[in-house]
Amino acid sequence: MAADAAAVTTSRLATRLDVGSAPAELRELAAALNDMLARLQDSFSRLSEFSADLAHDFRTPISNLIGQTQVTLAQSRGVAEYEALLESNLEEYERLARMIENMLFLARADHAQVALGIRTLDAREELDKMAEYFEAVAADREVALAVTGTVMVQADQTLLRRAVTNLLDNALRHAPAGSTVRLDVERSPAPGGGTTCIRVTNSGPAIPPETLPHIFGRFYRADPSRRNSAASTGLGLAIVDTIMRLHGGSVTVRSLEGETMFSLQFPAEPLAAAALPAPAPAAVS
Repeated sequence: MAADAAAVTTSRLATRLDVGSAPAELRELAAALNDMLARLQDSFSRLSEFSADLAHDFRTPISNLIGQTQVTLAQSRGVAEYEALLESNLEEYERLARMIENMLFLARADHAQVALGIRTLDAREELDKMAEYFEAVAADREVALAVTGTVMVQADQTLLRRAVTNLLDNALRHAPAGSTVRLDVERSPAPGGGTTCIRVTNSGPAIPPETLPHIFGRFYRADPSRRNSAASTGLGLAIVDTIMRLHGGSVTVRSLEGETMFSLQFPAEPLAAAALPAPAPAAVS
């Protein structure tokens, strides 16, 4: 047992203690240590994947900045061409800034450093404001926005808006022209005060079933063709999931052919930020 424990390193976290050969009084301890090693192995694996994804997503905009600048500087250009380069570079800088801001938010949430300002909000009023904010974007894509329901919700206003904004942005990017993105809110009665449910629904192809359990992961994109899209950093849905856990609520997704619906469930009494629970597997309804 001691030899097995000594063999455990960061590169050999798959090693487990032999519970069967341990003395009876130590078997419970050995089993607990094996459970701990399994959790450590999972954490290191996710950290390694996160680092690889982070490097990939930073490399793309940086490579664009370097490549475009090198091409432009290869010969003398007119003022208009330099202005075009600066505008293009600004888009990449803004993408990097969004990624950094999102990662800082997730890091603070992971360490319970996000203070919630919970108060009673008119959910319909909040959805109307966000629909108005996205009205021009929706019009450009020939997509209509519809808001229904009238319910109050206990939430942090800034984080509520951020969660719904991320879902609405995601819905508009996938909704086909001529369709309608719906924002609905309703109260679901249940023991303890019930929950407030906010749903964002868009038409379009279904999310592949095999990707549904992963879509709330950081840097995950269900559509590989969007991997390098400047419109997405791959953190939007992860932030939605984190915001809902901060509230003691949840986010679920249901995706069938022709329609995808994300649902935010806000409890009557949200958790304090200090009680942020560990991430759970993506909920699929």
